[in-house]
Amino acid sequence: MFNDLLLPMFDDGYYPEVLVAEVKQHILDFFKKIQKNHKSESDIYQLAALTLVRINEMKPLFEDLDSGLDETATDYIAEAMMMVVQEAGYLDIDLEELVANREW
Repeated sequence: MFNDLLLPMFDDGYYPEVLVAEVKQHILDFFKKIQKNHKSESDIYQLAALTLVRINEMKPLFEDLDSGLDETATDYIAEAMMMVVQEAGYLDIDLEELVANREW
């Protein structure tokens, strides 16, 4: 369903594929959680925050491999999270609030 999710990061040799795959899995897990039952916007933002905590924890792993969660990665990850939220039918979610607790 989301084969192209984070594709620009996969295509860019700067980002280690194994870590991009892990970020993608976190986003797909987020999607599965928001699909279950009807969630309020508050629930969506809470689940997004938990997802971003897991991604934030990966920052040192990227740095260990001479990479990073830079501004470009931030844009791709935020876009991917917004894509899955909209796919789940939540069209009124604010992007900035969705990724508010990112540390990259």
